[in-house]
Amino acid sequence: MRICIITVAPVPAQHNEAMSRDFQQRYGTVIRGDTELVARGLAAGPAILPENLHDYRNHYYAMLLVHAVVQAVLAAEQEGFDAVVVNCYDDPGVKEARAVVKIPVFGICEPSLHFTCQLGRYFGALVPDMPGQVGYVNEQIRDHGLAARLLSNGVRKESKPYVDSQPESDKKPEAMAGRLQVEAEQLVRDGADVILVACGGLGAVCDRVGLHHITVDGQRVPMVTPLPVALKHAEMMLDLQKAHGIPVPSEAQDGFRLSDEDKVRIQQGFGV
Repeated sequence: MRICIITVAPVPAQHNEAMSRDFQQRYGTVIRGDTELVARGLAAGPAILPENLHDYRNHYYAMLLVHAVVQAVLAAEQEGFDAVVVNCYDDPGVKEARAVVKIPVFGICEPSLHFTCQLGRYFGALVPDMPGQVGYVNEQIRDHGLAARLLSNGVRKESKPYVDSQPESDKKPEAMAGRLQVEAEQLVRDGADVILVACGGLGAVCDRVGLHHITVDGQRVPMVTPLPVALKHAEMMLDLQKAHGIPVPSEAQDGFRLSDEDKVRIQQGFGV
């Protein structure tokens, strides 16, 4: 199977091959041998710079980002991919894309949240130190009906501002991983059974250095990073779809997909 990983930033097409190779090398031990990971970026959007990361919490930016992600998912479907994973913890454009394409579409938040709850009774979550990020992830957890599983005051930010730690992590991922490990250990001592790294960027750093569990007072505790969970989730859903014909996702209530004719009509109406 071929899974398209969409990076929520404008990426020149000539970089896709290198990005795809990096994903395949990093997660090749997680996915099956016959699964191919292919990277794609957005066709348009502002450059993602550390000093502009507050954009993600702006509603106007979020609206434009959703549109760009949906266009990228539509393009992935036309390319013949079996499934799409949107590699951003906000899960931007996921529910919107599901309403228009026929292939399964996943974010990295929803799969990782529900997987985390299978590993322990209470979980803590680590997020980057960005404006509004703690509140936003708390809201995501509530929206998924998992607030009762979250440790009290369980969403905590990295101890270094992301505007500084993100550039540093490119050259010294161990520094960020060390800070996250300290925060994770404190969450466990406060009552968490499992730690969720609730950010694609932080998760990628943990994946790079192999930080997938910690030991606290002699007990091993899982640290869940979101992208590998989402990739395995996509594989599982495709397998169930193929074996049992399970519709992914459900088409009941407001989950119906547009017909080809309605898709064209609506796109023309909005000048897309």
